[in-house]
Amino acid sequence: MITFLTQNVFYKKLTSELTEIELTQNGFIVDKPFGSKPKAFDWNEIQNIYFSQNKKEVIIEISNKQIVLKNSNIGWYEFIQNVPSKFASFDFNYVKTFMQSLQPCEVCGIIAVTDKVCIVCENVPWDNEKKKNKSEYLKAKQLKLFSPLLKAGKPIKQHAEPEHGFQADKNWKLYI
Repeated sequence: MITFLTQNVFYKKLTSELTEIELTQNGFIVDKPFGSKPKAFDWNEIQNIYFSQNKKEVIIEISNKQIVLKNSNIGWYEFIQNVPSKFASFDFNYVKTFMQSLQPCEVCGIIAVTDKVCIVCENVPWDNEKKKNKSEYLKAKQLKLFSPLLKAGKPIKQHAEPEHGFQADKNWKLYI
């Protein structure tokens, strides 16, 4: 399901990063952009699955070929959290540690901040070194992020909702 944040942030790029990974009951579907036909994969047909050395890609081995899914693909973070435990080469500890290390984003309300940037909305969190005060900074960032909704006259939700494997911050505040 394409949500507002996904559409607003990821769709701006208009590249192969628009590939979407969707979980199914027995596996997943990879839907590449620009007219490609979605391809369904069953967990039982996968021989091996593991991270690349830099942990920014997952390599999936099926028969005589490899499929590479990138962390910039829509749904990648949800995907890595749902890899079945039967794949011994997959680094489940990395996934758990990484997801637990994420911090809440005060701009979009999703717990997805790592390395001082939100993975979902791509905003930099406010800190004491910013020139604006916190509420002015967050209001400006939220206005920019939600401007397509505002221009279309659509309401902005007063609470954040989970996004492609990321949890929502229950304490998030909308400043606009």
